Amino acid sequence: MKELVSILIPCYNAEKWLHEAIESALSQTWKDKEIIVVDDGSTDNSLKIARQYESNLVKVISQENKGAPAARNMALKYARGDYIQWLDADDMLAHDKIEKQMEMAQHIGNQKVLLSCSWGRFFYRYWKANFVPDSLWRDLSPVEWLITSFSKSDWMSNSAWLVSRKLTELAGPWDERLSKNQDGEYFCRVITKSDKVVFVPEAREYVRRSNPKSVSSSLSRRALESLFLSMNLCICHLLSLEDSEGTRKACVEFLQNS
Repeated sequence: MKELVSILIPCYNAEKWLHEAIESALSQTWKDKEIIVVDDGSTDNSLKIARQYESNLVKVISQENKGAPAARNMALKYARGDYIQWLDADDMLAHDKIEKQMEMAQHIGNQKVLLSCSWGRFFYRYWKANFVPDSLWRDLSPVEWLITSFSKSDWMSNSAWLVSRKLTELAGPWDERLSKNQDGEYFCRVITKSDKVVFVPEAREYVRRSNPKSVSSSLSRRALESLFLSMNLCICHLLSLEDSEGTRKACVEFLQNS
C-alpha cells in the first residue's frame, strides 16, 4: 500500500497564480494524494477559484485573515497524509516531484530523514525556470545544513521539502507570531528534529519571482520585527543541536549577512 501525501496550499490574494499551483498538485504522478487549500481571508477571487476545484481529492477551507502560519496550521489540522508537501499558492511542482522524493523515502525507510530537491526561479513560464545549484544541493547532517545555510546565506524553497508525518509532529506547528521568515524558522526547526537531510536532484520545484506583494518582500516594521525574532529562534535551534566554536561562528555570520 502506498503512503498518502498531503499537498497543503495556503492562499491569500493569489488569484493570478492559484490555478497553476493547484493544477501542478493535481498533475502529480504520485497517485495517493490529497490537496487542501486554505484561503486566508482573500479579498480577490482566490476563494472562488479554489472552490472550482473542490472534489473528493481537493478540500477547500476558508478562514478570516490570520496570516500564512495560521493558514498552514489550519491545513495541517485537516491533513491525513503520511507525508506533507507544502506548496505556496504562487509556486508550482514538477509533475513527478513527489514521486521522485517518495521513491527515495521508501528506499531509505527512515521517517526522520528530511527530503529536499532542486528548485528554480521563473517569472511567467515555469519551463524557463533557472536552476542554480548552491551549497545545500547535497546530502547533509542537520548541523552541517544549518551551518552552511547560515554562513553562505543559501536556502531551500518551501515547496522543495517533503516532510514525513513523524517529523512534522516532532517539529510542532508554525509560529503564528511570525510573518517574514516564518518558513525559515519552521524548516530550521524541522531540520533540527531530523536525522539527515537528503537531496533528491531529479525532483524539481518552481519558485515564482513575479509576486511583488509576497511577505518575503515586505520591509514594514512588523516584517522586520518578525525577521529579527525568527533569526533569534533559528540561532537557538542550531545551538540546541551543537554549541561549539563552529556553530557560534555560523550564527554571527547569519546575523551579519542579514
